[in-house]
Amino acid sequence: MKGNDYICTMDRRSFFKISAGGALGLALPWNGLAGPVREKPYSVVILGDTHYDAMDPEKYHAGYSLENKKREANHRLEFVRNGKMWSSRCPELVKRAACLIDDETRCVLQMGDLIQGDTADAAAHRRFLADSMDLFKRDLAPDLPFVTVAGNHDLRGNDDAVATQAYLDYMPARMSEELGKEITDANFGFTLGEDAYVVINFTHPDLGAIERLLAGADGARHLFVMVHCPVFPYDSKKYFWWILMGNKTDSRAEERRYVRRLLAERDAIVLCGHVHRTELLDWEGDGGRITQMTMSSVWAKESQGSYRVLAEGKKGYGSVNFDQSPLKTPETAALFEEYREGICRYCMADSAGSYKLIVGQKDVHVDFYAGSSPRLTQRFQLR
Repeated sequence: MKGNDYICTMDRRSFFKISAGGALGLALPWNGLAGPVREKPYSVVILGDTHYDAMDPEKYHAGYSLENKKREANHRLEFVRNGKMWSSRCPELVKRAACLIDDETRCVLQMGDLIQGDTADAAAHRRFLADSMDLFKRDLAPDLPFVTVAGNHDLRGNDDAVATQAYLDYMPARMSEELGKEITDANFGFTLGEDAYVVINFTHPDLGAIERLLAGADGARHLFVMVHCPVFPYDSKKYFWWILMGNKTDSRAEERRYVRRLLAERDAIVLCGHVHRTELLDWEGDGGRITQMTMSSVWAKESQGSYRVLAEGKKGYGSVNFDQSPLKTPETAALFEEYREGICRYCMADSAGSYKLIVGQKDVHVDFYAGSSPRLTQRFQLR
């Protein structure tokens, strides 16, 4: 979208004030919630994966080198993709997202893969993270907390352990500034009024931390779980197993089902990214319900700036990519079948954009704006 196709002129600073108790009242003790607050409806603006990068690969990727040259070559293709979309489409997407903020908006969330990663050393990785956070604060959320969850790209470099440590050295302190409360890890929680938000690092899942955070959210009106990767197997030819507590051999199946039960018992709403799709999956089982909304802001192709549904319903689950996968066997198909019966609603679209979560007393929904569309593209009713 160019020129004056939409206009955002409000001075958001006039709407938001920082209280002595922390940013917008978010610095509540993380020990469950007290009695009902009966707040007015509020909103949260959301970006999916962003893969922030520079046109010049040498800015952040100088010295990047892997022993696996085929893998490195694939990553370098992503550098080119990122540079192109961040020189044109993605700034327009962020501009659109900024115009979704109004006086009911409490914070901005980002679903991981904030950056492309793939750096040579810790200093470059921290600089990459800081530059991206500064950009989003300036262009999107100067007056609001900007909260991100760890994605696999955020932890990736010549040596993933070095990149991961660089993330942990930088991001918890930055999240502490954003939320006005001490954050010491990539797993943390915060509250918005009656609602609990739990942030989980899926790349290095800590079962004990997940248990503690979910238990601490008991008593909330709604439980929102932010995790980069989906909870449900997703429609991919190669990476369908890359889910919370999942792996190629499903050797952690009991832990995976245990976490699924913890979420279902609390009727969790899962907010995630990773798959570069816009997807809603509503599932009942394990004595409860999980509603998963998958979001993407990787506007890599012009066509992703519109809403194009690829699959719907139980029969559509896994039908686009997984059913054509050479890795589809009775054993891998069983992973999808384990979840299929419980699906109440399913819809997957090849679309990228920005999202507005609106939490009312009686319902919860997400408004999706494809690309830089000035008009609402699709509404997803979550509750």
